[in-house]
Amino acid sequence: MRLAMVVLYTGAGLIALLYAALTYRRRSETPLALPLSLVMAGSAQWALADACALAAPTPGLAVTFNYLIFLGVATVVVGFFWHTTVSAGRRPPRLALMLIHPVLLMAVLATDPWHHLFYRRVEAGGLGMVVQPGPAYWAHVLYSYAMMAFGLVLVIRALRRAVRGQRRVYLWFLVGALAPTVGNLVTVFIDVDLQGLDLAPVLFLTSGVVWWWTDRSGVNSDPVPVTYAQVLSALSDAVMVLDPNGRFLDVNPAATKLLAAVNPACDAVIGRQWREVVGPHFTAMVADTGQTTIHGPSGDVYDFRVVKIEAAADGTSTCTVVVARDITELERLRAELTDQAVRDGLTGVYNRRHLAAVLDAQARAAADGDPLSIVMIDVDHFKAVNDRYGHAVGDRMLVDLARQLTGSVRESDLVARYGGEEFVVVLPGVPAHAAAERADQWRRQCAARAIDTPHGTLNATFSAGVAQLAATGGPDELLRLADEAMYRAKRAGRNQVLVAESALSISG
Repeated sequence: MRLAMVVLYTGAGLIALLYAALTYRRRSETPLALPLSLVMAGSAQWALADACALAAPTPGLAVTFNYLIFLGVATVVVGFFWHTTVSAGRRPPRLALMLIHPVLLMAVLATDPWHHLFYRRVEAGGLGMVVQPGPAYWAHVLYSYAMMAFGLVLVIRALRRAVRGQRRVYLWFLVGALAPTVGNLVTVFIDVDLQGLDLAPVLFLTSGVVWWWTDRSGVNSDPVPVTYAQVLSALSDAVMVLDPNGRFLDVNPAATKLLAAVNPACDAVIGRQWREVVGPHFTAMVADTGQTTIHGPSGDVYDFRVVKIEAAADGTSTCTVVVARDITELERLRAELTDQAVRDGLTGVYNRRHLAAVLDAQARAAADGDPLSIVMIDVDHFKAVNDRYGHAVGDRMLVDLARQLTGSVRESDLVARYGGEEFVVVLPGVPAHAAAERADQWRRQCAARAIDTPHGTLNATFSAGVAQLAATGGPDELLRLADEAMYRAKRAGRNQVLVAESALSISG
């Protein structure tokens, strides 16, 4: 049995030593390599000292090798704490502080034959040494487990912060830490049944394999998103994390709500493909990075931002972050503001600037031969209305006339306020004579409408000039002709419609 244990410890120590050397060579590639190599070097020291203690020819030499076990234990504790700190996304601890425990421990062990604070009694046992621990031994055990427990707390906190696709890595890390911890607890507290049997250094090989896998996976080599759950769950934007194959790693509550609206039949999305959840309408938008505005099938408008997270070493994409925002209301407000920018503040019809832009576009379109006419309208005696009834009544008159005109035109027509009491109606596809007939109909409706005022009822009339775009003319010429016709109507007695370059008068 003793020989088998020596072989076991020696084999475990040599494997751990080889693994420590191989891991150390990768120290420039990942911040986890150096602490992991330290853990495995300490484990190798631990196991080889155990083997030497069992194979020692004299009790005195066995005790010496038994003391050397704790040099490996202290190294393992330092490496373990370092590894857990880096894995949790924190800065590596100061090496000087971590070395306090190993230095003090070596000093106590070197002088223990004189003060017996570490081992009160040492004697030969069936599979090695049987010892009676002293207060320094228990202080060492308490400190070691406190440091390891603190490191595990850091990992657990990082696990809770991490996205769900990364949490499995932390769980495997905890599994790797659990195996030697249980083995050491058996050695320390159940030594009555297993005298001399030290399971911890052998089981650290399990830790090495598991931690090697978590390190090589590349998932937790860098710090994970800090306070991920707290921050992203508070965002109104939908945040979705996809792996390189397009599977969902995590979604925040806003994303859950958005995905439920896009695909009500979809329940859990973690682990499912993006195209399976969002359907064909949104599938292609995650192919490229950048910002995209997408109109949903129900008319909603979404702003999508796609970011590829790349690994620092080789530039390959490790995941894709999709941030989506429902901008339906924002787009409505934007359209409303855009519309207000081209509207007259009092009457609500289009302003002069928009009229100029529309006339220019309509004039180019009319070059194909379709007629384009305009009607220029001026309220009769408007200054007298303001002087007698007040500006408030004058404003009401303009608003009322604007409403009448807007309610009497086609969807393709345009009503604009040209000046103080002047309006222009653009009639694409309508020749001058037909435009004059429509304008006269508006004139009659306006004259028949009474406006109540504190000084009695008021009937408003207007004069209008009609012009049709000539083949060689432009918007400015069209406005000039309509303006001249309108002033001719005023000089002819007001409350009538005249066509430019014509003696035709349509009056009521």
